[in-house]
Amino acid sequence: MSRLVIKAKKIVCDEKEFIEDGMLYVDEGKIVSINEDCGWDEYTLIDCSAYKLFPGLIDIHIHGARGKDFVEGTQDVITAVSHDVIQDGVTAYVASLTVVSHERMLTILEELAKVSSPIDGARYLGIHAEGPYISKKFKALMNESHIREPNIRELEEMFDKAQGKLVMMTYSPHDKSSQALLEYAKNHDIKMMIGHTEASCDQTLMALKNGASGYTHFYNAMSGHHHRDEGVVTAGLISNNGYAEIIADTIHVSPKVLNFTYKLMGSSRLILITDAMPGKSMEDGIFYFSDLESVKKEGKAYVKESGRLAGSVIGLNEALYQMNEICGCNDNELVEMACVNPANLLGLKELGSIKLGNKADFAVFDDRFQCILTIIDGKIVYQSKVR
Repeated sequence: MSRLVIKAKKIVCDEKEFIEDGMLYVDEGKIVSINEDCGWDEYTLIDCSAYKLFPGLIDIHIHGARGKDFVEGTQDVITAVSHDVIQDGVTAYVASLTVVSHERMLTILEELAKVSSPIDGARYLGIHAEGPYISKKFKALMNESHIREPNIRELEEMFDKAQGKLVMMTYSPHDKSSQALLEYAKNHDIKMMIGHTEASCDQTLMALKNGASGYTHFYNAMSGHHHRDEGVVTAGLISNNGYAEIIADTIHVSPKVLNFTYKLMGSSRLILITDAMPGKSMEDGIFYFSDLESVKKEGKAYVKESGRLAGSVIGLNEALYQMNEICGCNDNELVEMACVNPANLLGLKELGSIKLGNKADFAVFDDRFQCILTIIDGKIVYQSKVR
């Protein structure tokens, strides 16, 4: 039966609209009616009348889960992550890659161009290359030996190997030759995000003016905001341009700064991400991330040798909870940051909101943002045992 009727306590459509005690009608995996009876004689009823219905969440920055890292470049890692994130209400994601040698990157991209989303898991939207044209000063856990100056020939090779699946890149605009990257990216629909960078405020503002789309994990691994030394963070705080990814785990950004950033930027500019590493959804232990031995312990991931942060281990639904608790964000604002904005950034016309004709990708949450059901293409792909 392809026809579904979903009943929910609250349907949160996008950044503005919501419907109390609403009904959603789905046929052939698409939304065909919202709160208007289609007069169907036969359909499957999904009763979520005790819960709220969101569009499926979209995570544009995740490196892995269940012990798997996307640098493995295999169908197995795509399948593992796709099956993992649906438990959080995520229905689509971008696979993020840390810095590796150019030769290895080409191999990874070639392999990830061949893989596909499992039919019972989240959509694999494409690839985010986090580097290699970044700053060694703000490399974080990236391998410094593979960080280098912008190279258009290399980028062309990467794009060709990825066969259109290279949709995002993190880069540093501190190098004068980085403008050529922006020009190439603009012509090939690659969204350029500023991160891992020592760029000045002026360099950052110029990059945004010339086509950069925003900031990779805002605050983390970038020049900061100082009253006599304006950096990337300064640009983000004083400008209205560009989306700012933010890791709302209360570890990468403190609760007070998280609240300040929300009040200053508003939900229209923030994109919630996980930056999750292979230890996500695993017991505490040792995991390899970016070819480094990393430790997951008590909700935190760090490099064993240096102690520096090594991504996060949260689900995107946990970020919703923290933004609600710390910043008082309402459901429409949460949908804006976790669904609407990432969809707009990537130009996804049929995802990120609940409207007629869109794909029937939904997440059902309780009041603490525990995922109860995840639906993709009108099919239940995850159902909580506590429901």
